[in-house]
Amino acid sequence: MERTPFMKIKDAARVTGLSMYYLRNGCKDGSVPHVKSGTVYLVNVPRLLEKLDALEQGGKENE
Repeated sequence: MERTPFMKIKDAARVTGLSMYYLRNGCKDGSVPHVKSGTVYLVNVPRLLEKLDALEQGGKENE
């Protein structure tokens, strides 16, 4: 697969280990960085991983 920062939810779930349910709901409520193309959510995986790392380090979310 070509290396790209934006992935469909299924691919992002496989790469990050997060559930598709979590990613889909996060896209809908805005807590997961993404763009929407038509009906497809494309997750910005590098930004998501940075956000999760910051939360793990005890920092606040950057929005």
